[in-house]
Amino acid sequence: MFGSSGIRGIVGKEITPKIALKIGEACGQIYKKVVIGNDPRTSSVMIKNAVTTGLLSYGVDVTDAGMVSTPTLAYAARDYDAGIMITASHNPPEYNGVKIFNKDGSGISMKEARKIEAKMKEEGSHAKSYAKWDEIKQLKERDFVRQHMDAIIDDIGFAKGGEIALDCSNGATSNISPYLLREMNYRVIAMNSHPDGFFPAHLPEPVDENLQQLKDVCGIKRIFGIAHDCDGDRMVVASNKGGLIENEKLMVLFARYIDAKKIVVPVDASMIVDELLDAKVYRTRVGDIFISEKLKEIKGDFGAEPSGTWIFPSFSYCPDGVYAAAKFVKMMEEIDVGRETEKMPYYSMKRISFRASRNKIDVAMEKLREEMEKMEYENFVDVDGYRIEFENSWALVRKSGTEPKIRLTVEAKNKEEMEKILDKMEGLIKRCLK
Repeated sequence: MFGSSGIRGIVGKEITPKIALKIGEACGQIYKKVVIGNDPRTSSVMIKNAVTTGLLSYGVDVTDAGMVSTPTLAYAARDYDAGIMITASHNPPEYNGVKIFNKDGSGISMKEARKIEAKMKEEGSHAKSYAKWDEIKQLKERDFVRQHMDAIIDDIGFAKGGEIALDCSNGATSNISPYLLREMNYRVIAMNSHPDGFFPAHLPEPVDENLQQLKDVCGIKRIFGIAHDCDGDRMVVASNKGGLIENEKLMVLFARYIDAKKIVVPVDASMIVDELLDAKVYRTRVGDIFISEKLKEIKGDFGAEPSGTWIFPSFSYCPDGVYAAAKFVKMMEEIDVGRETEKMPYYSMKRISFRASRNKIDVAMEKLREEMEKMEYENFVDVDGYRIEFENSWALVRKSGTEPKIRLTVEAKNKEEMEKILDKMEGLIKRCLK
């Protein structure tokens, strides 16, 4: 049930109040003090109330953080046994989910997730273990936005000032990012900064096709721009020329800026990370929980994903798009971001996905391994799906951790080679899905 980003699915089908209640009851048998929050999706309060009911039924001390960004909730978790966020992050509006955080801001491990799943499957024991009427705690409410903002400013400091465009994607960062950047002395052109679970401006995934409005403003005004996804665990940057800066180039800039010696990225990150950084690069499965686990294991300095998630362990093990936005505007004072990113090499990369039933995907992945191992390659990596590496290119096939999809990523040092490999892999995946 738990994937790389918690539990996630379509509301009314995979995510229901009944399932949410079971999640709350299961967590209520493991944690005794919990903070819970939600994004602005139309179903989030319903799901949150069901999870909260399950928690309270086991005598858990619950604090409701209200509508907050995921990194705000994860930062608040430091004072609790766990933080629970109701969100489907960047997914379309019909989705919702539940993600659980440790005290240090990292998502819970798969081992901990399996423990919760096991509790959810237990039947017939609830009547004996529910809290007695006089053991049920009163639900508390608390605003954690100010705490998160103050912590970021204390860590990063104030900026000299400037102007920046900001697209909150009608999501949960609407109540923090515009205010934080203004407090840091920036003039903020805030766009889509009213929470709305219908996402009227564009879908909440911060990718090129959804951010035309932001890119237009940045191109016209010759300023940089920032965009979040719905819950704020992602942050991407639009350049002052009106296009998005590749997230892997931002990885390089951030790593250099903080003088990172050990960084962690997933298997779908670009070759430029290895080639441009004078640092030890570790690769993990895709998903912030795996990035965080590896960072803790190696005492790493920085972690990131190509999707636009940024983890600065000195502040939190949560992918914090709000902190990353503040870090970026501060970095702009010391680095010519446009010039530095333009100096970096451009490699051709394409990411596409193939939707199918979960059963079909499982069968196809077994076939894909057999077929890919027959190819001529320099290296074969099966940390997460199958990454096949050639002299100047690579391809990765993996199951999505958040949706019923097979994802394909291909990168090469020239466009012709990338398209050749893409065509070959796309045909192979389609055949294996039949």
